[in-house]
Amino acid sequence: MKKSIIVTMLFMSLISAFLIYLLNPSSKIEEKVVYSSSQETDEENGQLVVAPFYEMSSIFPNIKAPIDFDWRQFEGMTLNFLVENNINANVLSKESQLFTEITGININIRPMDFSTLIQKINIDFISKTGKYQLVYVDPYQTLNRFAETNLEDLNRYNNDPNLPHIPGGIEDFFEKQILVDSYFIDQETLYTVPFDTTTMIMYYRKDIFEKYKEAFMEEKGYDWTPGQPDFTWERYVEIAAWIEKNVDEVKYGSGHMAQKHNSIFCDFSNVLAAYGGDYFSDKNIGGLGLRAPRHIRILEPNFIDALNMYKKIVNTSSPESLYWDWYDTAEAFKNGEIAMMPNWDENASAIENPATSKVAGKVGYSILPNGLKRSANIFGGSGIGINQHANEREKQAAWLFIVWATSPQTQLFVLQHPEGGGIPPRKSVYADETIEQVLEGYAEENSEKYRTMLQLPTVLQAWEEENVYYRPKIGNFYHIEQIIIKNLHEMIRDNLSAEDTARLMYDEIRALGN
Repeated sequence: MKKSIIVTMLFMSLISAFLIYLLNPSSKIEEKVVYSSSQETDEENGQLVVAPFYEMSSIFPNIKAPIDFDWRQFEGMTLNFLVENNINANVLSKESQLFTEITGININIRPMDFSTLIQKINIDFISKTGKYQLVYVDPYQTLNRFAETNLEDLNRYNNDPNLPHIPGGIEDFFEKQILVDSYFIDQETLYTVPFDTTTMIMYYRKDIFEKYKEAFMEEKGYDWTPGQPDFTWERYVEIAAWIEKNVDEVKYGSGHMAQKHNSIFCDFSNVLAAYGGDYFSDKNIGGLGLRAPRHIRILEPNFIDALNMYKKIVNTSSPESLYWDWYDTAEAFKNGEIAMMPNWDENASAIENPATSKVAGKVGYSILPNGLKRSANIFGGSGIGINQHANEREKQAAWLFIVWATSPQTQLFVLQHPEGGGIPPRKSVYADETIEQVLEGYAEENSEKYRTMLQLPTVLQAWEEENVYYRPKIGNFYHIEQIIIKNLHEMIRDNLSAEDTARLMYDEIRALGN
C-alpha cells in the first residue's frame, strides 16, 4: 500500500515513454539530454550543459541550458515572490542564496498567511503593478480567476531553445496534480509549475492510543487504531468523547478548524467526500476546471448526511474549534492539548521537532476516517507562476528561479531540510534511496533520522485515487466558497439544522447565476 501509488505511476510513465519512442524515435535523444552526461547534443537545441547548481545526477533530471547561456545576465535584479507561509517558502527563503550565488538574482520571498496572500494578489493583479514578479498560485483562489489576464504562459519559456527548461519536463510531475495546479479549462496554456502538495491527513497521539488500547477495547469492543478500514467518522466521534472522559494527558479528544475561514470548507469537504457527496457534478470540475458549474448537488441526501456528521464531529471536539483555523489546531496539537486532528501534512515537520513541539516522537499518521463511501483527503497543492505585468527581463529571470526551485534536487533538499518536509510533486524524486527507505518502513525504527518524512507514506496513500479529494475548480469559486464557509460556520455556531443549512447554501449559490 505504501508504495503502490509510486509503482503505478512509474509503470504508466514507462508505458508512455515506450509508446512515444515507437511513434518518435528521436525522443530517445531527449532522454539522453536530461539524464546521461554533463554535455549532450540535442537535435533541436544544440549542445546543452548541466547548470552549475548541483552536481551531475544519474538518478534525477538535471537542469540544463545551452552551452553559451549566461546565468548572470540578470545580475543585481531583485525579484519579489508572494507566497503562503509554508514549508517550501520558509526553507527557500533561507537557502535561496545558492540560486543568488550562481545567477546574481536576489529573491525576496514574502511568506504570509493565506487570507493576506489572496488579498495582496488581488490588489497587485487588479492594479497591474507587477510588484510581485513571482506568485504562489492557488488553483481555487487565483488560477481560476486570474489565469488568462494576469499569469504568464510558461510555455513561452519552457519551449524557448535559448533558455533552460523544466528538467524532466512536465511529464515528471504527477498527472492529476499538474492538471489541478497548472492549467485552467484546457491544456493549451501552462500557467504554473507545481510548487507544493499539501494534503490533509490525520494526526493522532500514538502514545495515547497504545497506552489505552486495551481499556478502550474492553469497553467498546473494537480496535480503535486509526487508518484501518473500519475506522469511521462515527467511531472517530466516539473515540474523541472517550478520550476526553478517560485520558488525563490531553484536554480534548480532537480538535477541528471551524473558524469562518477557508479552513472550515476544507475540514468539511473531507467529510462530504467520505460520504459520497460533492458540491457539483460537472465534468472536469475537479481537474482542469470550468468557468461556472451547472449541476449543484447540495440538496442530495449524502450532503445532508455529511452536514449532520460534521456537526457531531465539531461538537465533540475542543470547544475552541469554532474559532480555530488549521494553524490554531496544529498549535493545540503541538502543545499536547488534543489527541487527534485532521490537518495539512506539512505540519508534521514542526510537530516532530522537539524544539517546537511537546509531542515530538509520540505522533502517528493515517489517512482520514471513512464515511459511508470512502476515506477522503483533500489535496491543497499550488503552483508557482509569473506575473504577466512584470517586464520582460524580470519574467526571464523569474523563469530561471522557477526552473531551480521546482527541480528534483531542490525538492529533495526541501524535503530533507531540518525545517522541511514538503512532499515533492515530482515522480523522479522518489527514486532517492532515503525516500525508498522511508517507504520500506525504516522510518519507524529511526525516527530522528527521517524526522521530516514520517508522514510521507500516509500522504502517498492519501493521493491514491480512491482516497484523494479535489475540490471544485471554477471561475466564480471565490464567491461560492464564501457562501459555503458562512453557512457551515453558522450551522455550528447557532446549531442550525443540516436541511436548513443546505437549502440556504443552495439558494445563495443559485442566486449567483442570476
